[in-house]
Amino acid sequence: MKLYELEWGLYPRRIEIYLAEKGLDGIERVTYDALAEWPPPEVKELSVQGTLPVLRTPSGETIGDSGAILDYLEDRFPEPNLRGMTPLARARCREALTVVDEAALHFVRWCQHASRLFAAAGVDQQPLLGVSSARGYFGKLATLERFARRAGGEFLAGPQLTVADCAAMGTLQFADRFYGVPIPDSCPTLVTWYERFSQRPSATPPSYPPPLHELAMGLRIPA
Repeated sequence: MKLYELEWGLYPRRIEIYLAEKGLDGIERVTYDALAEWPPPEVKELSVQGTLPVLRTPSGETIGDSGAILDYLEDRFPEPNLRGMTPLARARCREALTVVDEAALHFVRWCQHASRLFAAAGVDQQPLLGVSSARGYFGKLATLERFARRAGGEFLAGPQLTVADCAAMGTLQFADRFYGVPIPDSCPTLVTWYERFSQRPSATPPSYPPPLHELAMGLRIPA
């Protein structure tokens, strides 16, 4: 198998964390440079969406969505189980993962309509969309806070680590480290979870391209 990635990116990051937690080290990596032509021509051919990550399977098929990649890898490599050991545990994992995905979508829209990085790239920014997306992002974090409280332990969806934790860490680390948007103090359980997960080897922060990082930092809600 071969994984095409931008290792520090929002959606590729969750795959990186998952692979480390899963202990899958036999997948070839192809890493792209965000400072070069973007998106790379090869990615446009690999993925219908033209985005990363993309997984090429042993049969030569490609999967171009991070959630679908996680599903494929969990089905292909069922141990250790990172979906949950019982029907309820798997349902809790899916609940949390859905909210993380929604938070990520809100965050992307916020960045597109309020960040210097996207403005420099020539994206037509609409401040009202930036405001609504920022509010949507923090609203989803409030929901994750309630999930973390309900779980009452080390992980978001129950007593064991799941793909929901990997996806949440990838999203929250990207927001915090690349854009300078921390988890708000109104989500203390989520803050504690994030600080604890940050100590895991899988969550070692990646290196960000300095020119892009400088433009990204300091994301704010438009006035």
